[in-house]
Amino acid sequence: MKQKIMITGADGFLGARIAAYYEKQYDVIRAGHSSLDITDEGAAAEFLKGINPFAVIHCAAISNTGICEENPGLSEAVNLKGSVNLAKACRENGSRFLFMSSDQIYAGRKQNRPNKETDPVPLIHVYGMHKKQAEDEILEILPDGICLRLPWMYDFPVRGLKSNSNLLVSLLNAMIRNRPYKLPVYDYRGITWVQEVVKNIEPAMELPGGIYNFGSESALSSYEIGRHVLRLLDKNGDRGELVIPDEARFADSPRNLTMDIGKLKAQGLDFPETAAGFEKCLKDSPEYVNALIG
Repeated sequence: MKQKIMITGADGFLGARIAAYYEKQYDVIRAGHSSLDITDEGAAAEFLKGINPFAVIHCAAISNTGICEENPGLSEAVNLKGSVNLAKACRENGSRFLFMSSDQIYAGRKQNRPNKETDPVPLIHVYGMHKKQAEDEILEILPDGICLRLPWMYDFPVRGLKSNSNLLVSLLNAMIRNRPYKLPVYDYRGITWVQEVVKNIEPAMELPGGIYNFGSESALSSYEIGRHVLRLLDKNGDRGELVIPDEARFADSPRNLTMDIGKLKAQGLDFPETAAGFEKCLKDSPEYVNALIG
């Protein structure tokens, strides 16, 4: 008999891909907003009790930082209280809990080195604040809970699965339309192929409780990454210099969302560095590249 895993946000960018990847190995319970209101503590408890999952993979969130700033009450209800409600339900049910957190927690950090999980974090926006508060409360409720700080992720458009505003899709659109695409020079971050995150979810279920940076490392700016990916995509070199530098955004206060994944590596899990990850994605998916840009 297959073990049950429950995935919240199962119709979203990450949740849908996790559900599709693991549906042959597990009895996957897809929990979307229409079937479960995570902001209702009683409903969350009853839902988990009814299905009794081995693990809950919590992907549901209001992830648009602008929306969170405009409506902090909504962010608090979903990103904080909804996550805490599920943690309480997992404690009562004896289910493992994997919480999808975010590298946006590091948005206020100003040091040049990659961020570690133990670094103090000045919380500068609503989304990062609620993700950090959720981590803290989850681990108080469930010391063996697993909080995964995810970076910006990308993937090709896949029929039947939700897409998002990601770097790969934006660069492909720029090439197809032959329009420049601007990226900030003073923004440093890791960017990860979502399929690398997906395949590491199963081993992550066995991690000791705690917080883990969960994605690709990088020493490059968003602009440098974009130029690198464009060179990989532009096989004939005839698309021109479509990636152009945005030297205004973050110029007064450079942003560093890069993550140190040493803690994760110590547990035997790893991700390709950002530039190498894009190279692997394109090498493993030639049919998508050929279909989109020839």
